[in-house]
Amino acid sequence: MTTKPPYIAEEAARLKAAYMARKAEDRTLNQEKVAEACGWAGQSAVSQYMTGKIALNLPALLSLSRALRFAPESVSPRLAETMLTANNEPMISSPGIQDWHRNTTEMGPAGRLLPVIGYVKAVAFNEAGEGLQPEDLEEWVEAGGPAGPRAFILRVEGRSMEPDFSPGDKVVIDPDMPWKSGDFVVARRSNEKAATLRQISEEGGDLYLYATNPNWPERVIKIDSEWTVYGRARRKIVDL
Repeated sequence: MTTKPPYIAEEAARLKAAYMARKAEDRTLNQEKVAEACGWAGQSAVSQYMTGKIALNLPALLSLSRALRFAPESVSPRLAETMLTANNEPMISSPGIQDWHRNTTEMGPAGRLLPVIGYVKAVAFNEAGEGLQPEDLEEWVEAGGPAGPRAFILRVEGRSMEPDFSPGDKVVIDPDMPWKSGDFVVARRSNEKAATLRQISEEGGDLYLYATNPNWPERVIKIDSEWTVYGRARRKIVDL
């Protein structure tokens, strides 16, 4: 079982102190109200952040800081530094895609925990309003190196990417890392419930997604407006 880094407990304690300070000012405040102010479905996420059951991420920190009126750096200097660095970085775009990304891939401690999710949950994780709650993220694994603030770990499903990736492999996906032709990316077609891991290639001005398994049925897919690229694969996590 992965041992949680000490910063999780430290940030949880500071968050709880901020909550208690606000509650002393407003006796009607409770975790349900905090969750509502953050736009979350229930108080479970608030509780788990304050007890250190799950690690704070940047969106959660910013939401909680607005709801409880504290400075983000007072609870998590780690994430606040990430935010400040991001604000000073130039904007760049991935080739052929209209979404803009910040070049923030070197942020954050190498040992921070990232959620491990499958192809279906990857959609909810990356799409606003899909309803994925922090308590739905059951497994957390250390990033193993630099990763942007929105990074996650994809658990590989199926055999479409063999021999590069096998079922059960864990791959760090970084939505804030620009990709180029030849990279492995996570993408999703709008009418499909699950995302997929593929190799992206630019040929003759068009973009294609490739399954590296030579025997896979739909091995080559041309990218059109129905496709969204969620992020680039940074590294494979190897369990010893």
